[in-house]
Amino acid sequence: MNYGIKSFFSFKGFGVNKVSSDENEVLVYLVARRKTAICPRCDKKSKKLYEAGRLRKVRHSRYEGKQVVVFVPKRRFFCSHCNLPFNEKIEWISYKARSTNNFAMETVSSLKRSSFTAIQEMYETNYHFLTKHLKSIDMNVKWPEGKLRLGFDEHSYAKRHMMITITELTTKTLLAILPYYDKKSIEKYLSERPEDELTRVTELCFDMRFKQRKTVESFFPKAATVIDKFHVLSYLASLIDMDRKFDAPEFKNYERIKQIMRMPEYRLTKREYDFLNSVFKQCPNLKKKWDIYQKLNTFYRLKSKKEAVISLAEISNDLFKLESSCTKDFLGTINRFKEEILNYFDNKTTNAFTEGVHTKIKMIKRTSFCFRNINVYIKKVMLAFIPIAVILGQLLPH
Repeated sequence: MNYGIKSFFSFKGFGVNKVSSDENEVLVYLVARRKTAICPRCDKKSKKLYEAGRLRKVRHSRYEGKQVVVFVPKRRFFCSHCNLPFNEKIEWISYKARSTNNFAMETVSSLKRSSFTAIQEMYETNYHFLTKHLKSIDMNVKWPEGKLRLGFDEHSYAKRHMMITITELTTKTLLAILPYYDKKSIEKYLSERPEDELTRVTELCFDMRFKQRKTVESFFPKAATVIDKFHVLSYLASLIDMDRKFDAPEFKNYERIKQIMRMPEYRLTKREYDFLNSVFKQCPNLKKKWDIYQKLNTFYRLKSKKEAVISLAEISNDLFKLESSCTKDFLGTINRFKEEILNYFDNKTTNAFTEGVHTKIKMIKRTSFCFRNINVYIKKVMLAFIPIAVILGQLLPH
């Protein structure tokens, strides 16, 4: 029993003297196995026991819904080299801490999936304890090996306060969350990266409205820029929606029409296709714009860049033939981002992973009931994406 409990909880240097439990706690009483201690000043071993103090009560873990509380004997030794007493150092308990390193690791790793309030109630701890150990974790993620494709996008922290998300799209890794959506934040982060990492970046992926694009591109002069295809399709669809108010103001159930029109034609059921045809009979102008949107969907399914160049020229020609409308403004978008749109066909790079990160961030914000501290927010979000091994390596003793 003694060996089983000791190996299960890893009480290095101590043996289990007694175990008891009640409704809320499992009490583990330890006894020291070593007769010597190392002096922190001269690193010499000492056998002279100076004082045996009372038991030290620390929290260690949770087991079967109960708190595991450990009672560790406090001992002071006398160093004959320094002629001074010193406290025995215990590797798995920090100095003057009321909990073990394992308790800190367990609570912080639980924050990957739960809110601060839930972990406080579960482990009977407080917000200060959790944030203290959360901030001690180094979230400076090392960029993966090999060629890199970076994704940049912004998300909302609170109201109009925007932050920048940086991801590696090949390995699907969250690299960083920058506290502000400005030039200084990007320059500070990228200027601190090693030159070896910057030279390995081959592609950059943005949406069309990313304001700090030129700042990012200045750090990667040899990298190709790709405009995310989902934003291109969404922008064209939104322009068609704006025209609909003038082309077909009589349609009352347009939300249904809008949803069906945004689907690729090959995914439509016969019933949906017939419904659209009935709409287009009443509004031929809407049909012309829908055909252009479907051509753009087909454009992104092409296999070669040569075919894409021809297809994009056809789409531009169809847009040019339209009468003055919001949808025709998309022709200017194609002319402005033509090279960036065609760069998609080099590696079929999209920002889909970055958008998935934003979906998870929204879930974290909902379960956490908002954040008041930016640094805590960034650490909490990054914690949800870093491997558990990183947390173990930083919170547990080496």
